[in-house]
Amino acid sequence: MRNYSTKFFLSLLLATLFCLAMPKSQDTQPRLVAVIIIDQFAYHYIPKLHTHFRYGFKELFEKGVVYTRAYHAHAVPETAPGHHALSTGTLPSIHSVILNEWFDSHGKGTFYGYPSLQPTEDDNKYNALSCTQTRVDGLSDQFVMASTNDTTHHALALSLKPQPALSCAQRLGKAVWFNEYTGNFISNANYFAQTPSWLNDFNQKYQLPKLTSVTWHCLYPPHDKAYDFPYIDNYDFVSLSKPMIGGMPIPIKDVESFYKIDDSKHQEHTAYSLFLKTPHASKALIELAKVALDETFKSNKKDRLLLWLCLGNLDLLCHYYGPHARESIDTIYHFDEQIQDFMNYATKLVGADNCMFVLTADHGIAPVPEIMNKQGMSLAKRVRAKDLISSMNDLIKKKYNLDAVVSMYEPTFFILNKDALATVSQSIQQSIIADIKNFLAHHEGIKRVWTQEELRQATFQPDSLENFYKNQLYNNRFGDIICMPEPYCLISNYAAGTSHLSPYDYDTHVPLIIYHKGIEHHVISQKVWAGQLPGTLATMLGINRPVASNCEILPGIA
Repeated sequence: MRNYSTKFFLSLLLATLFCLAMPKSQDTQPRLVAVIIIDQFAYHYIPKLHTHFRYGFKELFEKGVVYTRAYHAHAVPETAPGHHALSTGTLPSIHSVILNEWFDSHGKGTFYGYPSLQPTEDDNKYNALSCTQTRVDGLSDQFVMASTNDTTHHALALSLKPQPALSCAQRLGKAVWFNEYTGNFISNANYFAQTPSWLNDFNQKYQLPKLTSVTWHCLYPPHDKAYDFPYIDNYDFVSLSKPMIGGMPIPIKDVESFYKIDDSKHQEHTAYSLFLKTPHASKALIELAKVALDETFKSNKKDRLLLWLCLGNLDLLCHYYGPHARESIDTIYHFDEQIQDFMNYATKLVGADNCMFVLTADHGIAPVPEIMNKQGMSLAKRVRAKDLISSMNDLIKKKYNLDAVVSMYEPTFFILNKDALATVSQSIQQSIIADIKNFLAHHEGIKRVWTQEELRQATFQPDSLENFYKNQLYNNRFGDIICMPEPYCLISNYAAGTSHLSPYDYDTHVPLIIYHKGIEHHVISQKVWAGQLPGTLATMLGINRPVASNCEILPGIA
């Protein structure tokens, strides 16, 4: 009798565990999963601004599963690889998108999204955009393939920049982005056979191409405690010539007056490049998302939607102003209000039980080195890449009588001129590379230096910062000489502003929150990785995870 009872109990326990492990019934799964990715939303904003969140962020932090130690695990965090981690659950060494742009052995650049051509300087470049360079599938693909005869699964990625939309939509989802030349939201034939009517209707209704200027006002009164931070109005080290906040009209067409003429351009100055840095841009994207919800749910009561909402204006702004500026802080407060507006609209349309919201980021942002110096952080420094290249080439010219051996810098590597090196023997080539490495290794602000082959052969602890560089390698992409900067050191092509070019906390630590009415609020301090998100969402949705993703499920999700 005892043996029978024991066997019965074990069978019952196994059956219970099996049932718990099974995906939820499709009828109990949310109809809307909205993944909100704020480009460059570093975690270090959270402790600084948390007490001033009054809207969507406040609700997410108070009701969601909050991960306080979520990280990206690659060493040069940028938009395309960051969004790939969140959509495919893999690292650049697997999904292949190592940066927004990468280079072959002769220094020829390839931009993500443009598989067979260099992007032109007009809106025709958008016609060829696709995700074909990505070597894995994504959550959007698996979600769409999980459609049934009764329920169609839609995946839609909306973005202010094209790369986030491509990275998240992948092959079976639909990608829509903002055309910074015309002022419309667009897609192309790789995603829609013809432009959908809801997208045309939105562009016609909002008439963004007719804008001549916008005005940026603080969300709160200018002297509110929400802006009571040192250096918030210090514009000495920014790449724009004037503040954008303060009631002065910001031009749409004539944008050059806002840019400093004595610094290299961070990006092409298109007609809408200033508009894209303002809260008006994210507001327009939120309004477009509402239209997409109406299109999906008002006519298709059973359908489900995986919506990627990629807010890129903080990144476009912060490269110029840095994270301390009033413009950067106020952008986050506007996000707070705008996300609440979107969440309210979604829950009213679909029902709170049928909505799941995710908030995260593709990377962080480094402080402006000069402002860190003013605050007393003597470690902080800016190292101009062109000065490094000039010094290295002078050294090589003097010793080996070779010109321009170091041809260019891209974060955070140098590319060598193979044609120049081919004129000398292998032993001299090795000697030149050793001299370059030695010069960089002893330069102030540089911590480690590798050749690509040395990095590929090196062995590090899996979660070490050095290993983050190995995670960035794919098929001999990256550069010839790779540098790891010291903390707070910015190796840059630019004389002002800042970027996100390191494996340090300020560049890789991001918020991560999952909010669904059926999941109990938790704050989880265990270290987790951005790449765990797609597999976790796949499990919660009862679908297959992206096939190359092998990350563990995030803790705290029952």
